[in-house]
Amino acid sequence: MTTGSSGQGQRYLRSIRRTLGLLEDLLRDLEAQTPDLRPADSRSELLEQIHVAGVIEQRRLFELLDQRGLSHTWIGAQVASEYLDLWQAADGRTFYRVTPRAVRELHLGQLASAATFADLSESGFAEDWYSEEDSAYDRL
Repeated sequence: MTTGSSGQGQRYLRSIRRTLGLLEDLLRDLEAQTPDLRPADSRSELLEQIHVAGVIEQRRLFELLDQRGLSHTWIGAQVASEYLDLWQAADGRTFYRVTPRAVRELHLGQLASAATFADLSESGFAEDWYSEEDSAYDRL
């Protein structure tokens, strides 16, 4: 390696170290800002499923409870705590949906929205990665 290319290599290494330091700082900042997610529990998981679906019929909810080995009285407890609303259809079927209180207190829907934002950012990242402005860094 000649002296000129050695100096250029050293500049590249310093640039990489600076960039790596900045990325580490950003990661620390993001970790400090990330809200604590609630621990996974059967109630939250079921309410999250209902929230994502929008509404669930009683028979299907019974099936989900049975799969988890939970008593059907769980439904009454959620209605009493104002986490579930229920209504009767004209044909006699019973439907349930989560309440705004459940969404607010249990932070329902945040995982789905995080996945949506990740999908949206991928295309923007790809566009920037191959942009003319970014190619200037490839020549350093």
